[in-house]
Amino acid sequence: MIRKLATCLATGVAAFGLAACVSVLPEPKVPQGLYRFAAVETVYDLEASIVVREPEASRLVAGRAIAAEDSSGALRLVPNVEWTDSSTRLIQMAMLDALEGNGSGKAIVPETGALAEYELAWQVTDFTLSGTTGRCRVRATLLEGASRDVLDQTIISTTQQADGDSNADRAKALAGAGRACVDEVAGFVSQYINAHAAEPES
Repeated sequence: MIRKLATCLATGVAAFGLAACVSVLPEPKVPQGLYRFAAVETVYDLEASIVVREPEASRLVAGRAIAAEDSSGALRLVPNVEWTDSSTRLIQMAMLDALEGNGSGKAIVPETGALAEYELAWQVTDFTLSGTTGRCRVRATLLEGASRDVLDQTIISTTQQADGDSNADRAKALAGAGRACVDEVAGFVSQYINAHAAEPES
C-alpha cells in the first residue's frame, strides 16, 4: 500500500513538473501580416514549352522571413511581416502565371516530369529592403532542355519605393520589386523562345 502511494505521488510530481516546464515555454510569434505577390499585369505567349525551376537563393532570403539592410550594412529580419510561402516558391509561381499566354508552348514545373524544349535556371541574388525601398536582383539562365547547354543569360535588377514607412508598406514594396523582376525575366524568356521558334529549320 505504501509502495503504491509512493508511486502515485512520484507520478503526480513528475506530471506537475512537466506541466510547469510547458507553461514557461514562450508563445510562438504570429506575424501581423502575411504577404504575397500581386496578380500579373502582363502575360507572355510562348511558342515552345519551358521547365521553370524554383530559383536558388541564400537561406536568409529564400524562406518566409523578410530581411532589411540597415545603415551599417547589417541585414536584420523585419518583425511582424512574412510571406505566405517561401519567397522562392512565390517567385516561381509568379513566373508560371506570367508565362500563361495563348501560345502553343507551356511553362511547367519540374515535378510534372514532363520534357520541354527549354529550361529556366535562375538565382535570386538580392531580395531585401533598404529603408523603404524594395530591391530584387535575379540572374536568369536559359538552357536547352535536352542537352542543358546554355543559350542565353541576363541579370535583372528592380526596385520599388514603399507608400509609407510601416513594415506592411515595406513588405508590399518588396513584393512589388519581386513582381517586376519576374515580369522582366518572363519577357526575356518569351522573346528568346518566340524568336527562335520563328526561325526556319535547317
